[in-house]
Amino acid sequence: MSKTRKVGDELKRSRNQIIKDVIKNNHDFFDHRIEDRLNSHQSFNSNGIDEAFFDIILEDENDDCKPLELLRTEIMNNGKIGFDTTCSDALKMLLGDLLLECVEKEKTPALKKVLNWIQFKLEPISKVKGLLREWSYEKSIGSDTYTPKWTGLTGNSQAMIRACEKDDFWMVSALMNFRIQLTDQIEDTFRIDDSEFKPCENDVREQFKNRFTARNFFTFPLSKRKYLEKANDILHHYNSFYAVSKPAYLIARAEKENKNKKFEMDVTPYDPISEAFHNLHIARIQSFRNVEYRNKFKTVKRESKEFIVKMLDRCENCSEARLFLLQDYKIDHYFTDAMIDEMPYPRIEVAVADKHEEFVAHDYCQQILREKWLQSDVTGEIMQWHSSKMYEKVFYFIDCVLLYPLHILMYIPTVFCGGYPKNKEGYQRQKTPEGDMEEETQFCCGLKLIRQSWLHLSFPINRFIANTISHLLFLIIIVLNSENPEDEDRKIDPDWYDFGIIVMAVGFLATECRDLWKRFKGKNFSFWNFFGISLYLILLGSKATIVIGYVLGCGELDIPVGRILQDCKLDTPDEHGRNSPVVVGYSFLGIGITMSFIKLIYFCQIDPTTGPIAISIKKIVKDIVLVTVTHLIFLFSFGLGIYYIMQATNDEKCEEKDRHMFRTPGDSFKALFWNLFDPGKIEQLGCKSIPEKAPRYLGMGLFFMFLLFNVVILMNALIAIMNSTLNAVNMDKIKQWKFARTGIWLQYISTNFILPCPFNLIEFLVLFVRFVYAKCTCQPKEQKNLRKEWNTARYMSLVEKLSERYRIHEEDSDKNDITREDIENTKQDIIHALRKSYG
Repeated sequence: MSKTRKVGDELKRSRNQIIKDVIKNNHDFFDHRIEDRLNSHQSFNSNGIDEAFFDIILEDENDDCKPLELLRTEIMNNGKIGFDTTCSDALKMLLGDLLLECVEKEKTPALKKVLNWIQFKLEPISKVKGLLREWSYEKSIGSDTYTPKWTGLTGNSQAMIRACEKDDFWMVSALMNFRIQLTDQIEDTFRIDDSEFKPCENDVREQFKNRFTARNFFTFPLSKRKYLEKANDILHHYNSFYAVSKPAYLIARAEKENKNKKFEMDVTPYDPISEAFHNLHIARIQSFRNVEYRNKFKTVKRESKEFIVKMLDRCENCSEARLFLLQDYKIDHYFTDAMIDEMPYPRIEVAVADKHEEFVAHDYCQQILREKWLQSDVTGEIMQWHSSKMYEKVFYFIDCVLLYPLHILMYIPTVFCGGYPKNKEGYQRQKTPEGDMEEETQFCCGLKLIRQSWLHLSFPINRFIANTISHLLFLIIIVLNSENPEDEDRKIDPDWYDFGIIVMAVGFLATECRDLWKRFKGKNFSFWNFFGISLYLILLGSKATIVIGYVLGCGELDIPVGRILQDCKLDTPDEHGRNSPVVVGYSFLGIGITMSFIKLIYFCQIDPTTGPIAISIKKIVKDIVLVTVTHLIFLFSFGLGIYYIMQATNDEKCEEKDRHMFRTPGDSFKALFWNLFDPGKIEQLGCKSIPEKAPRYLGMGLFFMFLLFNVVILMNALIAIMNSTLNAVNMDKIKQWKFARTGIWLQYISTNFILPCPFNLIEFLVLFVRFVYAKCTCQPKEQKNLRKEWNTARYMSLVEKLSERYRIHEEDSDKNDITREDIENTKQDIIHALRKSYG
C-alpha cells in the first residue's frame, strides 16, 4: 500500500495530464519501474514522476519500445487531443520535453528512436498530423500560403537549440534530417530562426556594405523619430543566434543543404566556413550595439574564430589552403563587386576586416601571401628575398633608390595602355617533348635592363619600396623647406621645394583617400589611414593659409597681387602680426612636419623587430587618449572651481613673484595642466599675507584633491593600463605583427595603382579621362566577375573533406577529454546496471 500511495502521490505532481493518464491506464507496466527510479539515489527534481517516465523510454533498447507504443495508444484513444486546447498543448509539451530529455542526457540512439516514432508512428494519426501543422505553420484567411511559426514543436525547438549548444553533430544531424510531410506543399523539419541578427539573408537592402549604402548610412532614425513597435527580446534572439553559430549546426546543415546538389555557375552552396565568417562579423557588430550582452557575443566571436582556424588546420597542403582562401560565398555582404574583383584572396580580406588575427597569422595564410608579395603580377617570377642575407637586402634597396627614376620612366607609357597585363595564374615555363624545361628567352644586356626596369614595379614588394623611397624624398624636401637654403632676404621667393611639398602632399592624399574609400566600402577603417589623411590635409591647408596670409599682408601695403613677389618686403612671418594667417599657417606647418616624420613608424611595421614596437606605441596612444578624457574632466572642473574661489582673495600685500596663478580661467587651466608633469607647490595659491584665509585654504584643498586624483590616481592608473597593454602585445606580438604586416601587404597586392607618389597623379588623371570619355560616349562599364571563375564543385568537395577531418579530430579530442559530465553519466550507468542486476 505504501508503494502504491507513493506512486500516486508523485503522480499528482506531474505537469502533464497525458503522462498521468498513460501511467494510470498502464500501471502494471509502469508502477514498479517508476518506484525503482524514485527509490534510487538519482537526483530528481520536484517533477520526479515525469523524469522517471522519460527515463523509462530512454533506457528501453528494444526495437518495439513498449513505453512509446503505450503512449501512442493513449494518444489515439484520447478524444480530447485535437479538440481541447489544454490537451493539445499537453501533447506538444510532452513531445518537446521528451526530445529535450534525450538531448540533455546525450542519448543519441534514444533521440533517433523517438524521432522515428514521431515520424512513422505518431504522424500518420490524422489528428496529430493536423496539430503538427497547426503548431508549425499558420495560414491567413483567404490565402493559400503557409507562414512558418516559431513557437511550435519544430520551430526554435529547445531540443534543437540545446543540441547545437552542446555542439553534438550526431544529435543536430538527427534533428535536422527529421522530416514530416504535412501537406503537399509543406515538409516540416526542425529549424532555428536567426533572422533578427541576419536581416541580410532575406532582404538584399540590408546588405549595407554593398547595396543602398546611402540609404543605410543617412537615414538618421533618432533625428527622424523612428521608433520600434515593440522591444526586442535580445537574449531570446541571442540563444538562437548562438545555436546556429556552433560548428555542429554549420556542418550538419551543410551536409543537408548540399546533399545531391549539382554546383553549377549560378548555384550558391551552403558553405559552413563562409557562414562562420558571417557569424563572426555579426557578433562583432552586435557586441557594440548591445553592450549588455557583449560577453555573450564575444563567446560567439571566439568560438567562430576557433572553428575557422581549425578548419584551415585540417588542410593537408598549400594547394588545399589556397583553394580555401580563394572563395567566400558571403563576400558580397562585406565588399562591393568592383572591390571583390581586385582581391586575390577574398577570405583574407574578410578576416582582416573582422580583426581575425589568428586566421590572418596562420602559417598557410602567411606562406601564400608571402609568395604573392614576392611574385610578379606579369611573369609570376618570385624574388629570393627571404633567402638573401641582410647586406644583400641593403644593396638591393640602394639599387632601387639609384634606379628609382628609371623604373618610373619605364612604366609611365604602360599607364596609357591600361597598366600591366595581369597573369593571374602566373608565368610557368613549359616542358619540351623530351621532358626538359624550355629555356627562357635570352636578351642582350641593354634589353635585359630595360625589361627588368619595366617589370620592376610588377612586384608588390618593389611597389612598397618605391613608396617608401617617395616618403623619404618627401621628408628630405621638408627638411630643405625648413632650412630654406635658397632664401633671399626681404623678398618673397617661393622655391622648388615649396611646390614639391604641395605636389607630393596631393599625391599622398590621393592615395590615402582611395584607400579610405576602399575601407569605407568594407567598413575596415585604419588608424594610419586617418593619420595620413590628417597629415596631408594639414600640410596643404597650412601652405594655402600661408599664401593667403602673404596676399592679405602685402595687400595692406597697396601692392598689386601681380607684383607681390617683386615688391613685397614682408618676408618673415612675424612681420605680419601675431594673428596673421601666415603665423597660423607656419604653426600648422610645424605640426604637419612633425606628423610626417612620425609616419615613419608606419613603414617600421613591415620589420619583425620594429613592428611589435610600432604596434605597442599605437595601442598605448589609444590608452592615453582614453585617460586624457578623464583628465580633462578633472582639469576643467577643478580649474574653474579654484579660479572662482581665488577671485574672492586679495593678494596685493604679496610680492609680485608670490601672487597666485589663478587670475583668469586660462591661467588656471594652464597652471593645473602643467602640474601633471611637475607637481606644483602650494605657493601657486599666493602667500600667507592674503587676508582672506578661508577662500585660500579652500582653494588649497581643491588643489590637493586635483593633485591626488590626477598625479597619484590617474597617472598610476595610466601606467598600469599601459603595462597591461604591453604585456598583452608581448604575449602574442608575433601574431599581432603578422596581422599588421598583412594589412600593408594587401594594400600593395590588391591594387591597380602602381606608381608611387607623386607620379600616381598621372594614373589618377588617366583614369579620370577614361571615365569622362566612357560617360560621354555612353560606353558600357566593363564588369569583371571574379566569382564566375570560382570552381564551386572543387571547393565544396574540399569543404566536405575538411568537415569530415574536423569531426574526426573533435571526436578524438572528446575521447581524451574526461569532463565532470562524463563522470556523472558513468555514475548513472553504474547505478542502472546495479539496479537491474539486483532487481
